[in-house]
Amino acid sequence: MDIHALNYLVHFSNILLVVAYSVRDILWLRWFAVAAALTNIPYFLLQDTVLWPPVLWALVFTAINLYQIVRIYLERRPIVLSQDEQKLYDLGFRSLRPREFVSLSLVGEWKSAEAGERVVTEGEPVSCVCIPITGRADVRKQGASIGALRPGHIIGTALALTGDPSQVEVTFTEPARYMRWSLPSLRSFMDKRPDVRVTLQGLVNRDLAGKLEQLVVVKQHNGGRGSA
Repeated sequence: MDIHALNYLVHFSNILLVVAYSVRDILWLRWFAVAAALTNIPYFLLQDTVLWPPVLWALVFTAINLYQIVRIYLERRPIVLSQDEQKLYDLGFRSLRPREFVSLSLVGEWKSAEAGERVVTEGEPVSCVCIPITGRADVRKQGASIGALRPGHIIGTALALTGDPSQVEVTFTEPARYMRWSLPSLRSFMDKRPDVRVTLQGLVNRDLAGKLEQLVVVKQHNGGRGSA
């Protein structure tokens, strides 16, 4: 093949690289980089003496980019939530992107509770954070009811933040379905995802504000105190 004609392959390859470095989408950048590398390979193969080193490196770069392209496509697949996940997402996690929410849910575990099952014990440290999607929970202090938690309320938030023994007891008053996160797993997840941590902190703040408002109403009626 005419060496001058082969030079056009080099020119075309570099034009592809210029386009690759001009696009904003990382997926298109990698596709153009693959095309540029593959366009260069015939130039190296059709020389009087085959230039194997650049051919091998072009193949290496192509393989790396193809691997990353597959990862990007996998990450961009539409997220399909289960019925329980969708309900939990709708109850309070819409500020998270669906993929972030799925990552968070994978750290926890789904649990089912019967009426009378206790999730927070008075006098003991809290080891987990729970959010019910069905069922109500009763909050008691020294045997006296001081409030109720509905689906979507976070159970154990304030106590988990302080690390002190719980001053209240939380018991489901009806069959419930809830998501449970152990504190070590949740902390580890947030340490690795500082972007999600900020969003979760906002959710916690709103939950605590709602509980405080409810507590004020309860105190006006019976003078009780406490928080879950």
